[in-house]
Amino acid sequence: MNFILGPTSVFGLTEFIHNKTGYFFGVDTNTLDYFLLALIPIFGLFLNSKRKRNSLEEILKYNLIILLSCFITFIIGLLMLITKIGSLENPLIPEYLRVEPFKEYSLFIIALGIILPFLLLKKDIKET
Repeated sequence: MNFILGPTSVFGLTEFIHNKTGYFFGVDTNTLDYFLLALIPIFGLFLNSKRKRNSLEEILKYNLIILLSCFITFIIGLLMLITKIGSLENPLIPEYLRVEPFKEYSLFIIALGIILPFLLLKKDIKET
């Protein structure tokens, strides 16, 4: 997708936050970001795998939880760039430009958003 569309925001939220905060975020996305997002249904199945009876409603609920967790962590990751993390000390670079502290920053934030539901949700195993 990077070859066709060029570097784009993963969720399209950078433009929304740019309009709200006045900062421009230089966050690059790559193929691994899209690969992780494409695997969200698989992670939802893993989160639901300990149940004896799987229902479509439960699987969709876990997929939605993982997707919302990715959105929230991506927004928090962008907001973290507003602090000193994303600011440059070069006086020739405008103050409103925020850049990633390391190359795979967006991949790290998305992976963190996928891992958080596994850490926070307890698997309810109901035996009948």
